[in-house]
Amino acid sequence: MGALIFGILLALALFWAVGAHNRLLRLRAEVVRQWSSVDAVWLRLLVRMQGGIAARQSLAIEDGADGLQALQSASDDLLEALLQARLQPLDGACQKQVVAQHQKVVAQIRLMLQTTNDAVKPDLDIALNRMRQTLPAALIPYHVAVAAYNDALAMRPASWLAQRLNLQPAMRMDLSMGAA
Repeated sequence: MGALIFGILLALALFWAVGAHNRLLRLRAEVVRQWSSVDAVWLRLLVRMQGGIAARQSLAIEDGADGLQALQSASDDLLEALLQARLQPLDGACQKQVVAQHQKVVAQIRLMLQTTNDAVKPDLDIALNRMRQTLPAALIPYHVAVAAYNDALAMRPASWLAQRLNLQPAMRMDLSMGAA
């Protein structure tokens, strides 16, 4: 009789572990899926902005060419950071690099809004406004997925299983762009 009870308890523990493992991996996959949506929005914004930069560079006069080149360089750095984050979507260091590069692009756009001629300013203003409107909206489902995943990692007894599987919490992204 004791062996039967032990066997039932062992089977229950095994079924729980398999279910908890599957839930954690499903939530982790949802974070990665939502990150790919955010990545797609960023790429779309950067491609549009870089197309505008390329067009302006061909028409640029000497005083605005340096600013356009600096913005192009910042955009390229952001693209590189997004590539790294795409390869390791739950790595906090990669995500921090994306945020830092994003801040550089925004700072460069703001600097150019103050220093360039009036012909370029509308395009830069549109690019900044698109970032303000689309990125926070794209981050909402990502943040919801991150919260669900991190909550599941913190719950007991699943936190024990998460530690054994080396599952790390996902990072929320703060893209405070403020007012231009």
